[in-house]
Amino acid sequence: MRIPTYLSLLFCLTTALISCFTPRSIVQMEADEAEVKWSYGRQLIKQQRDSFDAQFYFDTYSKNNLIFDVEVTNWGSEDVLVAPERIYVKCSESENIHSAYDPEQELLNEKIDLNRQEAAAKNLAVAVGVAAVTTAVAIAATSDGSNNSNNDRASTFTNITYVSTYVTPPLPAPVLPPSLDFWANYSLRKTTLEPNYKVGGKVVVPRLDHCPALEVFLPVGKETFVARFKQKIIQP
Repeated sequence: MRIPTYLSLLFCLTTALISCFTPRSIVQMEADEAEVKWSYGRQLIKQQRDSFDAQFYFDTYSKNNLIFDVEVTNWGSEDVLVAPERIYVKCSESENIHSAYDPEQELLNEKIDLNRQEAAAKNLAVAVGVAAVTTAVAIAATSDGSNNSNNDRASTFTNITYVSTYVTPPLPAPVLPPSLDFWANYSLRKTTLEPNYKVGGKVVVPRLDHCPALEVFLPVGKETFVARFKQKIIQP
């Protein structure tokens, strides 16, 4: 017996909805170093090279990214530039590198997108207003005036609704990218680090779910710190 078309469509729709609600995979990251310390439930990798100290934490993950906390202290006698866009990760068994996101570029991109969305919303509002006014004028022109008072005509104009399509999507947490707040206030920003000062913040790199082990490279001056992590992807 042939299944009716509407039943087939219902089955396909149900299958699609079920796939939409599949639990997201979980990233479990552990430090892969000989000496590891703990700080408030998170593993800390602390290293020292020349006149610099570096600390690495694995913070959290999102759908597309891994987020680390990085801190650098300058114990030397000269300034040094700490640039997050120079940080990169790679799989332990691969030579391919994946650069961290540049917060300054991400801030610029987000501002450009916001300006475009605001401009589109304003253009839509103007178009809606023009259409409403045109409709009202057409109604007034075709009416003989027997059933419409001045107050009725005025209400036609005052009830115009301006529509905006710009709505900020909700985020799982306010400190995750791509929010402007994250890049401006929580990420590691490019800094000229003076002697006896430290700088820290969050560094964002692409997810590498296929890597059982990965390395985070942090260039500081002439030194490069390398933090090793073991990764496990858990599918609920």
